[in-house]
Amino acid sequence: MASYDLRPLSVGEILDRGIGLFRSHFVILVGVAAVCQGPATVLSLYVALAGGVVQHAGLWLLSAVVSFLGYLLAAGATLRVVSEAYLGHQPDLGGALRFAGRKMWPLFVAGGTSGLLSTLAALMLLVPGIIVACGYAVVSQVVVLERLDRATDALRRSWGLTRGAKGKAFVLFFVSSVLVFVPGMAANLLALLVLRTSPELGQVLAQVLYLVIRPIVACVFTLFYYDLRVRKEAFDLELLSQQIGLGAGAA
Repeated sequence: MASYDLRPLSVGEILDRGIGLFRSHFVILVGVAAVCQGPATVLSLYVALAGGVVQHAGLWLLSAVVSFLGYLLAAGATLRVVSEAYLGHQPDLGGALRFAGRKMWPLFVAGGTSGLLSTLAALMLLVPGIIVACGYAVVSQVVVLERLDRATDALRRSWGLTRGAKGKAFVLFFVSSVLVFVPGMAANLLALLVLRTSPELGQVLAQVLYLVIRPIVACVFTLFYYDLRVRKEAFDLELLSQQIGLGAGAA
C-alpha cells in the first residue's frame, strides 16, 4: 500500500479523502463499527420494538451508556485505521481495537467532559452550544495521538487547534452527518411507502445503514485533526509514525 501525503486540505478535499478511506477500508471500518456499536444498536432496536422507553427505561439507559462507550472505542480504533493507511500499512481490526482499548479511560473522561460542556452550552443558547461542540471536535483524536498529563487537557488542546477553524468544523460535521443520516431516512421511507412493510422493518433498516455508514464521520474528523496540525505545527508522516508506534512506509 502506498502512503498518503500530509498537507493542508480544503473542506472538499477532507470530505473526498475521508469517503475514499472509508471505501478502501470498508470491511475493517464496518468491523470496528459492528464490534463497538453493534451491541448498543441491538439494545436500542429492542427497546424501540418492544414497547418503547417508558416500558424499558433501564434497557434504554443501558443502551445509551453502551452506545457512548462504543462511540469512544470506535473513534480511537478508526483513528488507528486511518493512521496506518496514511503510513502505507495494512490496518488490522484486532490491533486497532487493542490500540483504542488502551485509551478508553482518558477517552471516557475527555469525551464525557466535552459532551457535557457542549450540552450545557446548547441548553443556554443553540449558537454557543454549536461553537463549543466545534471547539471540541478533535478531542478524541488528541487523546489517542498525543501525550497528556491529564485527560481533560485534551479539551484545551482541541480548543486551541480549532481556533480560527470552528466554521470549518461545523461544515464538516453538517455534511458528514447528512451523508450518514440521509441513507437511513431513505431506507425508512422506502420500507414504509414503497414496499409497504411494517414501520419496524424500516427502523431496523435505518439503524443497520446508520451503523455501516457512521465510520465516515470518524474518518473525516481524523483528517480534520491532521489538517489542523499540518497547518499549525508542520505535522508530518514521521511524527505520525512515532505517535502511533509504527514506522513510515509499507509494511
